[in-house]
Amino acid sequence: MAFTQIYLNLPAADLEASKAFYLALGGTLNPQFTDETSAQVVLSDAIALQLMTHEQFSGFTKREIASGPVEVINALSVESKAEVDRLVEAALAAGGAEPRPAQDMGWLYNRAVDDPDGHSWELLAFDPSAMPGEPE
Repeated sequence: MAFTQIYLNLPAADLEASKAFYLALGGTLNPQFTDETSAQVVLSDAIALQLMTHEQFSGFTKREIASGPVEVINALSVESKAEVDRLVEAALAAGGAEPRPAQDMGWLYNRAVDDPDGHSWELLAFDPSAMPGEPE
């Protein structure tokens, strides 16, 4: 079996603020799956986010919507360190928060950014050919 796409469903306290954040990351709105309670933001051919108001999201689960604790950190890779910086700065300008300083390991560069609801994302650029080998 081969998976072809990933759809992440995220609760949003303020749907408009969440849309602005993900559109600033370069996403595009799919009007076919967008209304006043939900918005699909396409990040790539293989990645789509379905942002939902809390009321809409609650229709898919009996569990309480988490607020505060981190359950998952999502990661998106891009082509370069400059692109990581550009995207994080755009996300911050659109209401995101940077929970820690950038990490630069030479072969991997990443920055963390949280969306307006606290959903955590890592934006990274890496060169696997420059990754350190196994210790001797």
